[in-house]
Formats: sequence, C-alpha cells, structure tokens
Amino acid sequence: MNNNTSGMSPSPSGQALTLHIWPSKWGLPSIEPSCIAAAFYLQLALPGRFSIRECANPDMSPSGQLPYLTHGHHTVAPLSSIVKYVVSLIPASIPPVAEADAPDPAFTADVDALLGPFERAQRTAWIAHVESALGDLVAHVFYSISANYVAVTYPTLSSFYNVPQSYYVPRRICQAYQARLEANGLWTLPAHGEENEAEKPKRFGEQVTEKEDPKQTFKSAFQRERVLEKARTALSLYARLLGDKDFFFYDRPTTLDLTLAAHVLLLVDAPLPDTLLSSLLSSSYPALLLHARRVLNAAAPTAPMLPPERYRLSALLPYPSFRAWWSEPRHPKSEEEKRFERMRWRWIGLAVLGSIGYWLIWGPKVRLVMAKDGDEDGNLTVVFGDETVALDADEEDEDEGGVEDKDEDEDEEGKTEG
Repeated sequence: MNNNTSGMSPSPSGQALTLHIWPSKWGLPSIEPSCIAAAFYLQLALPGRFSIRECANPDMSPSGQLPYLTHGHHTVAPLSSIVKYVVSLIPASIPPVAEADAPDPAFTADVDALLGPFERAQRTAWIAHVESALGDLVAHVFYSISANYVAVTYPTLSSFYNVPQSYYVPRRICQAYQARLEANGLWTLPAHGEENEAEKPKRFGEQVTEKEDPKQTFKSAFQRERVLEKARTALSLYARLLGDKDFFFYDRPTTLDLTLAAHVLLLVDAPLPDTLLSSLLSSSYPALLLHARRVLNAAAPTAPMLPPERYRLSALLPYPSFRAWWSEPRHPKSEEEKRFERMRWRWIGLAVLGSIGYWLIWGPKVRLVMAKDGDEDGNLTVVFGDETVALDADEEDEDEGGVEDKDEDEDEEGKTEG
C-alpha cells in the first residue's frame, strides 16, 4: 500500500472511495480481467459506497498497472492489495450509501466472510491458477493473435488516447505483454522490427500475389492446437471444481468466482474475429459460461461514474500544468513543511547569488570595440580580457581577395604545365 496525497475531499462520515479501471467496453465494466474483478468485488463488498473512474494511464498507479483504489490519502494496488484493504475498512472510514432513499445495508466488506481457513487457502491457490493460466490465454487472444489485435485490440486502445499517444501507447502495452507470452510459448506475432511478406512495401505497379508458405501454415496450426490444449487443461479443472453448483463456495459469489468470471466474459463478449477460445467455451464448457453470466448479474457495478482520466498533451511536458497546480485545493501546512519550504528558498537564493558573485569577481571581462583603419569601414570586435575576436569583416575586400587568389593559382598552374 502506498500513501499518496490524492487530494480527494472527505465526505461527511468518511472519505471518498474511488476505483480506477480501464474504460468499459462490449457491455463489460472494463477491458481487463483484474479491473472487472475489482469492480465486481467492490459492488458486492461496498454497494453504493464507492465510485468508478475510467483511466487509460497505468503510470498513475503505484504498481504501474490498473486497477488501483484511492481512499483519502491512500492509493492501493494491485487487485490483491485492494481486496485486503477493503476487508480492513470500518464503517466510519467510508461514505454512506450513495442512494439517499435506499436503506443502509449491514456493513460486510469481506465478500469471503463465510469461508473457513481451509476454504480460504483453496480460494487463494485457485485464484493464482486462474490469473496465471487463464490470464495467459486472455493476453494471447487479445495481443498475440494478429487478426484480433489489428481488428479489436489496437483500435480499442487507440480510442482511449489523443494524438500523439494513440500512436505509440497501444504498441507499448502490447510489448509489455510480449515478454510474458514469449516465456509461456504463446507469442505468435512477428518480433519487433520484423515485417511480414504481405506488409513489406511494394513498387509501383507490382502485382501483389498471395503465397501460402507450407511451413508457416503448419506452424500456425501447431500453435493453435497448443493453445487449445492449454485451454482445455485449465477449463476442465475449473469445470470439475464447479460441478453442478451455482458458485464455487456456498450460494454466493466469492473472489474466486469473480476472478474466473472476469476472464471468461472477456473471451466470450469481446467481438474478436478469431473465435478460437470463445467457441471452445460455448461448445465444451457451457457450465462455466453460465457461471460467468450468473456472476455478472449478481455483481454488475451500479456505482456512479466520475469523469474519465485520459492522457493529455500537457503530460508530455516535464512539469505539471499551471492550471492544475492553481486549481488544486490548498491544505494548511504544518510547521515542518513551512520550515522545509523556507530552507528550500534560502538554498535557491544562495545558489543564485553565488553564481552572480562568481561571474562578477572571477568571470571574464567582455567589451565591444569598434576598430577603424584609415578610410576603411570599422570592424566590430568583442574583447574577452586581453583577447580579441573579429565579428564583422569587409565582405567586399574578402571577395576581391578571393578572386585575386584564384587568378594567381590559375597563373601558377599554367606555368607548371608550360
């Protein structure tokens, strides 16, 4: 957990609780599994007591990844830390229910309150398995399959940014997933800097012929079968664990249900051209698909949406916007902060005075001198101490001298030839 002054104004009975996630898309709360799971969790743990702010800048998170939670001066990330922080909250530290007419429900911030020690250990282990196995498959589908990345992932990410961020930020996000997928053998896009034969520039008038490379076709088919095998292995485990129950534990969703449903919903609801895993889920694992729909109906966020946080052109500047600095609320400074500010300005003043004094005492003396020679025009020179440097010379004299030198050189060449 990172303590950070976020500048949020406290509510009458507690400070505002805001969840920052990737923007919503395709009827889902977000485009990223961890963000969807976080929205589900807060909806079940703190219904009506939090807000959602869409964010497309992971650098604002202390972990460098979304989601992250802001509560007063606290900033919490990633998802596992958010869950622990929410569980530790007390009623006095959070605002009341947002709807004034709605009754204030009993405060239960722990979604997994009914689980015993052994069940909690099982939940933790299965969540880690889902985030690893199924998380790799979701990243492969969105960032490694060329058809999906070009048609869905890249346009979606680009729509979250303004120019020029829309050109390079999606590529940077894709490269962040590349290392993870390469380690698991799930990366299929060309390496950075390489070009496919179809993407290479053609000469004007050159006929474009589509050639099927048998080696590439076999490699693609082998890779797809490998992905399907990984998916079958993981999904079969979850299907056996779920059985014929509505949820994994008891009759209410737990963190494990939320995490698994977030991954499954992204695979099924996103309009991907390559339906490799969505078809597998629909045909072979309908119980997991129904389970995901059941979780969505039970935990769909109803929290108010705050204005989104987007990249701005001012983010390219090395200093914050003066307008943002001027408009931010001013809090009374402590004696320690006042003392630090006074010492800082004293140090800056001493540095400026020392630089000026050094130049006046030991710095070189600079003079401008107009030198005249007979009837010729004067030349302006700069004098550094005892040295002189000519700035302006008579250009006409230089031109004439250059012509005379050239004639002399030609005469010497003629004599040499003779």
